[in-house]
Amino acid sequence: MEAVGVRALGLLQNDPLRGPVALRLLDGLVSLPVDADGLGTATLVDGNALLSRAKLTSDHGGHAAQRLSALVGTPQGRAAVVQIGTRSELRPAGLDQTQNLGPFRARSYAAAVVGGPQGADEAAASREALLASLPDFLLRCVSGKSEAEAFFLAVLAELHKKGVLDANHDNGHSLLEAVRAVHDASPTRHVAFTNGVDVLHVARGLPSALVTISGLPEDIAASVSPAFVDSSTARERNRRYRGVFALGALDLTLKAHSAMPPRATLQVLPDAAAVLIGRDLAVRVL
Repeated sequence: MEAVGVRALGLLQNDPLRGPVALRLLDGLVSLPVDADGLGTATLVDGNALLSRAKLTSDHGGHAAQRLSALVGTPQGRAAVVQIGTRSELRPAGLDQTQNLGPFRARSYAAAVVGGPQGADEAAASREALLASLPDFLLRCVSGKSEAEAFFLAVLAELHKKGVLDANHDNGHSLLEAVRAVHDASPTRHVAFTNGVDVLHVARGLPSALVTISGLPEDIAASVSPAFVDSSTARERNRRYRGVFALGALDLTLKAHSAMPPRATLQVLPDAAAVLIGRDLAVRVL
């Protein structure tokens, strides 16, 4: 089976150092969209969102053979979100397009936001309305001109209204309420949101799925780094690895009979889905 393009990815894992091995396992299942032209990764470490964004050259974007795992690299924290930009998506004009590519970060939060309004005028109007609802301290976080960034900050504004913006260690359900409270008439919107403890995946209008990995095969671990198998302690860490990956805005729907990597299970999500991956790696459908 040919790998399916993914545009938003949220992950929670118990051993970030082994993250590249888990991502390598997913390479045969998901890949870059054919018109990918940018990639951003945000990881939460000690309450700080570490963000990197990069344009993809013509040698990278659009080629399924280019490994997603190689581009994402090593997420430094237990929780991370990834967003892949594409040439076909709506973006405001400007020289520095990396500022308009997610993930977006503010306070102790980061999110990949895909979809939204389909027309330039509609997106501009939505962005203006969303920004108008922000308190000054969140307005100062605006770095680009995208509607998606304004949506992200509007969700944080809802958390602020409820008095739970800084209670990020126990607000996964509040986060979903905030996402749903932001007025959004878009037919498609996928959000992978993390507070560093939980990962919230909200899908509408595009295929999505969850992949759970329980243990890492030694041959794959060795192909990433010989140090991952050079001792009994290293091999035990491979066996103990657990990770849950929320795959959003897929090009095609993954099927239950998809060719899955070893030690992985697939849960295909409905068209409109909200899933919280908790700190214990338990998956809760909301």
